[in-house]
Amino acid sequence: MASEDSIELPPEIITNILYRLPSKPLTRFKTVSKHWQSLISNPQFIKHHQKTLNRRHLLLCDIHITPLYSSPINPRHQTPQNLTPHLPHKDKFTFHASCNGLVLASADDFDGPHSLIVINPTTRECVQVPESGYDVVDKLLQVEIKYAFGYDPLTDDYKVVTVSYFHNNYITLPRTMSLHVYSLRDNDWRRVGDSVYNHFRGWDLPGVFVNGVLHWVVGKGFGGLQLIVGLSLADERFSEVPMPEFGDRGDVFCRKGCRLVVVGEKLGVFFEDKLWVMNEYGVRESWVKIVINGINKIRMVDPEILYEDGKILMLCRGLMWVYDVEEKRFRKRIDICGGVGDLMVRGSYVESLVSPKFRRNG
Repeated sequence: MASEDSIELPPEIITNILYRLPSKPLTRFKTVSKHWQSLISNPQFIKHHQKTLNRRHLLLCDIHITPLYSSPINPRHQTPQNLTPHLPHKDKFTFHASCNGLVLASADDFDGPHSLIVINPTTRECVQVPESGYDVVDKLLQVEIKYAFGYDPLTDDYKVVTVSYFHNNYITLPRTMSLHVYSLRDNDWRRVGDSVYNHFRGWDLPGVFVNGVLHWVVGKGFGGLQLIVGLSLADERFSEVPMPEFGDRGDVFCRKGCRLVVVGEKLGVFFEDKLWVMNEYGVRESWVKIVINGINKIRMVDPEILYEDGKILMLCRGLMWVYDVEEKRFRKRIDICGGVGDLMVRGSYVESLVSPKFRRNG
C-alpha cells in the first residue's frame, strides 16, 4: 500500500516513461517487480520501444587477438566494452550483419570448428546457430559462404540467409549458388534452392537489409554486367532492383571500394566521392546523388559508411569522420578507440531489447 506522502502514477504514464529510457537500464529494471519484468519483456513493448529510442553503437575488433568490442557512436571519452567474456566463444569473431539490435557473427575458435552466433550486445543474450549440415559434401571440395541477416515482419521471425558454392581450389567457376535459410523462431535450416544469379563476382561485397529485403550485388550469368538483386524475406524470392545512373563511370560495381550501404532506412550505393540514395524503394527515378566534398583529402581505405541525423559517418580503423550533408563539408574527426589497442570498426547495431532466445519463449 502506498504511503500518504507518495504519489502513485497511472500505469500508462509509467509505460510512456519506460518507452523513453535506454535499453540497458531497462534490462536492470526488470528486477523491480514481476509486473515490470512482464511489461519490459512484452513483444509489443519491445517493438514500440525500438521506434521511440534506438541509439546506435559500433562493433570493433582488435586486429591482433580479435575480441569483440562495443562503443557508442558518440563515445564522449568512453572506453569500448569487451563483449567477449559474455560469449560462448573467446577467440576470433567475424561480423556479418545486424538487424533490430541483434548481431550475426561467426566465431572461429583456434582449436575448434567455425560456428554462427546471434547476440544482442545490449542485453548480452546470445544463442548459437546449429550446424546446417550442408557445408560438407566432398572432402576434395572447399565451400565458400556469404551470410546475410534480416527480419520478416510477416512471420515475426529473424532469418539467417546463406549463399554458398563449392569449388576445387578455384580451378573452375562454381556451377550453382545454393540458397539456405535459418529461422530463429523455428530453430531450423531449410534449403530454398539455387540462385539464378552469379554471386561470385560480388563475393566480397556484404548484403544489406532494407525494406524487408536482403540486397546483394551480383552478376547476371558469368561475364555479364553486375546488378542489384533483393531477396524478400516474406516469400524468399529474388527480384531485380532498379540501379542508379552512374553516367560515364560504367559498371562501378566491378571497381574496388564500391558497395551497397544503408542510409537511414534507405538503400544506398557508395563509390569514391559519391553516395547514391534511393528515396522511394523500387523507383529508379528516386535515386539521388550526394557528392562528398573533401573526401579525397582524407586518407582512408574502404571505410564503413553509416548515416545518423543528417550526417554521413565514415569510419576507417579507429577513426570516424563526420560529413554534414546540408553544409556539404566534413565537420570533425573522432577517435573511437578510446585508447584500447588497435581497433577496427566492423559494423554497427542499435540498442534493443529484442531477445535472440525469443523462439524458446514462444
